[in-house]
Amino acid sequence: MKKTALLTTLVSILSIASAGQISEQQQKYIAKYEKQTLKVAPEDALINTDKEPSLKKGFVSLYNGKNLDGWTPLGGHCTFEANGDSIVGTTVKGSPSTYLSTTRDDFTNFIFTAELKWEVDGNSGIMFRAQSKPGDKGEVVFGPQAEMEGFSQDRGWSGGIYGQSAGGWLYPLWLDDHKEVRKALKKGEWNRLTIKAVGKNIKTWVNGIPAAHYRTDKYFKGFFSLQVHSGKQGTIHFRNIKVKEIEKGFTNLFESGDFSAWTQTGGGEVSDAWTVKNGIVHRAGIRPGSINTKKDDYKNFDLRFQWKISEAGNSGIKYRAHGGLGLEYQVLDDKLHKDNKKPSHRAASLYDLLPAPDDKPYKPAGQWNSGRVVAKDNHIEHWLNGKKVLEIEYGSEDWKKRFAASKYAKHEGFGSWTGSIHLQDHGDQVWYRNVRIKEL
Repeated sequence: MKKTALLTTLVSILSIASAGQISEQQQKYIAKYEKQTLKVAPEDALINTDKEPSLKKGFVSLYNGKNLDGWTPLGGHCTFEANGDSIVGTTVKGSPSTYLSTTRDDFTNFIFTAELKWEVDGNSGIMFRAQSKPGDKGEVVFGPQAEMEGFSQDRGWSGGIYGQSAGGWLYPLWLDDHKEVRKALKKGEWNRLTIKAVGKNIKTWVNGIPAAHYRTDKYFKGFFSLQVHSGKQGTIHFRNIKVKEIEKGFTNLFESGDFSAWTQTGGGEVSDAWTVKNGIVHRAGIRPGSINTKKDDYKNFDLRFQWKISEAGNSGIKYRAHGGLGLEYQVLDDKLHKDNKKPSHRAASLYDLLPAPDDKPYKPAGQWNSGRVVAKDNHIEHWLNGKKVLEIEYGSEDWKKRFAASKYAKHEGFGSWTGSIHLQDHGDQVWYRNVRIKEL
């Protein structure tokens, strides 16, 4: 017992002694980065000791495997191309660093993962919660970046946090505690980077090995970017680019990656004309029928989702539903679908009851929109791309007038029911992703 206690004490003393210490072989970088004053002091550095998060369920692919839809290059003219299951970024001599960035720019809390492989060595990284602004020589991308520096340098800081156009290094991997992750990168192989960002806390892993643990007071929302650094050369492949968004109290209705929590409306298993792949729910095939959650006691909730409608397409999300009947967040190609003539039948409207305004922030067919429904007691809200586009009180004089003039007038209590969530089949192709709900 005494020997065991002594050994434990010695291990603890050694751990305390090494904590916050810059490794001997890393001492040369102290002077080199002395002027980058935003980096965390060695003695204040938080150490990531967490196991890499599970990457199996609830993720959405940010790359469709076909083209670069949903991405846009910023900052320079290095090239990016879709190449089967990967995106290939190539340095163009003379070009500034270039950032292939998601067109969606409101990612907040998430687990992000991607695999990188160097065909030609060169500096790279993943921007997250990134932002952009006009600069003298074009658009400037700035914010935190998880470094993936390749193999030409011997410092081993892949997985560290760099402030791109934002002060330089924020969390270098130079401590004794980072010894293992400095050796994590594998030449000639795929290397997995994982980033978890929740509130102020940011953690990274490289090939499953803990890397950075940084706390930010500045960067809380933005886009992702695949970086190809300026220089003479560099060809980097990116694949399995996925994200799982984290929202406290929310449940992803497709967390399992299948339809185990869903049923065909009217009963039975979900038709195989509905599919879930890489977190994207797709209605295709010939009249597969609407589907709804098996859970049928939703009444007060915050429902969030993204949707993309086909050209001239029609769909919707129904809630507080009995059978196929319920309040509906309309999903529509406002430009080409024939149902566009009635304002309350257009996208984001409370179908046949209350129209969303004409100046709503709507993205046309073929592009992703973010939707939201808040239902709390008698209060109902619809949101579109971050903007509240309508609200109404069930039972109010306004409600009674609209209800009496609607197709639902004969259904007593309609709008007040407890029920399931439905994805509507209206004969057209439609896509949904990140369908999540928090009961209120």
